[in-house]
Amino acid sequence: MLGKYLAAIGKTVEWTERNWDRIINEADLQGHYKALYFALSVGDMPKAAKFREIICNKFLRSDGDFRQDEDCKGFKLFPCLPPNRYIYPNGWIVVGLQRLGLYGHAVKGMDFMLKFQDEKTGGFFHSFNPVNKEIDKSSICCSCTSSAGLACLACGRTENALRAGDFLLKLLELQPEPEKYFFSCMNPDGTLHTDVFRSENQWDPQGRKQKCLSAVTDGLNELTWLIGKPSKFLAKLYSATGEKKYLKGAVKAFDFFHCLDKNAWKNYASCKTMWSAAELYRLTGERRFAETAMKIADFFCESQTPEGAWIHTLWYKSEQEQPLSMTMDIVFEFGSELSDLVFDLES
Repeated sequence: MLGKYLAAIGKTVEWTERNWDRIINEADLQGHYKALYFALSVGDMPKAAKFREIICNKFLRSDGDFRQDEDCKGFKLFPCLPPNRYIYPNGWIVVGLQRLGLYGHAVKGMDFMLKFQDEKTGGFFHSFNPVNKEIDKSSICCSCTSSAGLACLACGRTENALRAGDFLLKLLELQPEPEKYFFSCMNPDGTLHTDVFRSENQWDPQGRKQKCLSAVTDGLNELTWLIGKPSKFLAKLYSATGEKKYLKGAVKAFDFFHCLDKNAWKNYASCKTMWSAAELYRLTGERRFAETAMKIADFFCESQTPEGAWIHTLWYKSEQEQPLSMTMDIVFEFGSELSDLVFDLES
């Protein structure tokens, strides 16, 4: 049953081998922030060591942030990401550093992220200005919170992780139409941020698609990971604490995915739901979680290129046309999450 997933993972490793010289010379942080987690997931310690060197020598700044330049985060192909989810990539990096045993570097990165945790709500603020070094405290983001929360768990910052989990539970509770929309941000006063319908442009940092997942539009064009990442973190938090409220929250987030238009099953952003569903299966043994994880994973196996990559077909027609940082991002993520899926389904 799991053989095709192992084969897909193997192809990502082969793609990395063939493109190694290009990979290590890629300048944009977008291409590297999942790389360490990927190398550790597939058990390639020499490559993990190289990615650690790149991350710590090129991207780790004196303040504990990871960015391409002193005054620029990177993500030049995703200009809407830093304004909305600035510390989202930091969480991937810190978890990777901690898994590798680089505790000093992980703590430095963790301390930077903890500056973003809101004292009142427990969530994490969404943005930072690398020029003037000021945190934008106008919005609290579920994706930043989930990524930072996973890093908190990895680094033993349990109290911070619990506060982040409680923020997500409150966010889920506040949803006014929980079968139609998932609003992903909270205002600093503790109210839900619903003023998002100014634009349907996915590149607009303040547009609806960046802030709210809709079950009433084409699921192929929605950022479905907005619900998948909180589900993953809450499942991990339940595993770490045994507190059932976090399991219930993870399942509630998981269930919203099933409200989405059927094309969400063929949306690459649904990888996060695949990731969380496999974890929920390991924790509960309920078949519906495994079935969801495998249905999404099957699509990823079917759509993987012969070379071992994936193409963001909304924007590009071939790997040759797709920029390397974009390909690195998706290959390293799917290779990592498929590896975690195999572990969870076999446990």
